[in-house]
Amino acid sequence: MGKGSMMPETSVAGRLSVGGTLKSPLPVALYKGTAFVASTDRLQAVDTATGQITATVTPRAKAVRPGEWDDTPLAAAPVLATTRGTQTVITPFVVRQTGTGTQADHTAVEVTGTDAATGKVVWRLTFRPPQWDDVYSGLRASVTGADKGVAVVRVSSASGDHAIAYGIDLDSARQAWTIDRFQATAVAGGAVVGTALDDTVGVDQRPAGYDLTTGKRRWQGGHSTDVSAAPAGPTVVRVSGQDYDSGDAYDRLVDPASGRTVRTVPTNLAGTTCTYDDRSTLVCSGEGAQSQVAYGLDASTGKVLWQLPDQQADRIAPTVTAAWHGRVYGTTDHGPVALDARTGKDLPNPGVAPFLVNESAGLALDKGGSNLIAYPTSS
Repeated sequence: MGKGSMMPETSVAGRLSVGGTLKSPLPVALYKGTAFVASTDRLQAVDTATGQITATVTPRAKAVRPGEWDDTPLAAAPVLATTRGTQTVITPFVVRQTGTGTQADHTAVEVTGTDAATGKVVWRLTFRPPQWDDVYSGLRASVTGADKGVAVVRVSSASGDHAIAYGIDLDSARQAWTIDRFQATAVAGGAVVGTALDDTVGVDQRPAGYDLTTGKRRWQGGHSTDVSAAPAGPTVVRVSGQDYDSGDAYDRLVDPASGRTVRTVPTNLAGTTCTYDDRSTLVCSGEGAQSQVAYGLDASTGKVLWQLPDQQADRIAPTVTAAWHGRVYGTTDHGPVALDARTGKDLPNPGVAPFLVNESAGLALDKGGSNLIAYPTSS
C-alpha cells in the first residue's frame, strides 16, 4: 500500500475510550502515535497503539461545563504548534475564577501549552474576555491556528454575536495583541482571517484579515451577511458570504495577507467543506448546487484538478472524511474509499474512512460514536 494507507480492520491498534458521545467536529489532534483528545475539563494524551492514557492535563481553575440543553460541540480540537523548537499542543479551557474580598467571581479562558512528546505542561496563559452576558456557560473558546510563532485564540458568545481574538507569542508565552469584535476562523500566510463585527450584536459583518505578528488590520471587505472564512492550506483562505447591498453570494479563495481574490470557487461547487492534505492539495466535498460533489484544488493556485461525479466515467462523489499527503479518504453507499488527491483516481480500498490521519495512525469512530478506533498506517 502507499504511504498513509490504512491496514485492514483486523489490524485495529486500539479502541480509545474517551467517555461520552463525541460530537462533530471532533476535538482531537494527532502527534506521531499519540492522540490528544480535548474535553471541557481536560486534555488526554492517548497512545494509539495500546489505547492507554499516557498524560492528562487539566486547568488550574474550575472548568465550566455547558448545560444539558447545549447541543454544540463540547470542546474544540487542540492545535499543534512549535514553541521554542518544541511541538506543543495548545488547548483552551473556559474556567470560572473565584473572586476574593469584594471582587466577584468571573469567567476566564485558560490556555495551556503541552509538550507533545512528554505530555507535560510547559506554559499557561489566562485571558479575561468581556462579559457579554450573564450566561457564562455559553462562552466558547478555540484555537484558530498557529503560524510564524503566533497562535490565535478565539473567544465568543454562544450565539456568535460577540467575539474577541487573542494573539499568543509562542516564544515568550505572552499575549501579543487583542482584536475586539472579530470572529477569527483561519490562520495562513502570516495573517488571521475571519469576520469583523461592526456593531455589538453581530448584524453588520465584513470579511477581514489582520497581521499575525502585530494584530493590525491588513484588509477589510464590504458589508456582508453570512460571512464565513475557512482554512484552505498554507497560502490561501476560503471566504464566502452575501453582499449586503446587492444580495449577491460570493465564494472565493483569497490571499490572507491582502484579501486579493486568487480564484473564485465555481458556483456548482458551492456549499462544500474542504480539508488540506498537508502537501499540495485542497480536497472538498458536500452538497453542491445540484447534488453531492467532491473535488480537488491546487492549494497554491486554486485550480480545479478533478471533480466528481463524472457521468462519462460512471463515477459518483464520495463524502470526504480526511486527506493526508496525497491520499483522500471518504465513504460512498458502497463503503470506504480512497482517492489520489491530485488526480481523483481510485486507490486500493482502505477498509476504513478515518477522520484524522498522520504517518503513524488513522482515527475513526465506532458505530456508537463514543469510542475512537485507531488503525495503524502502513508505508
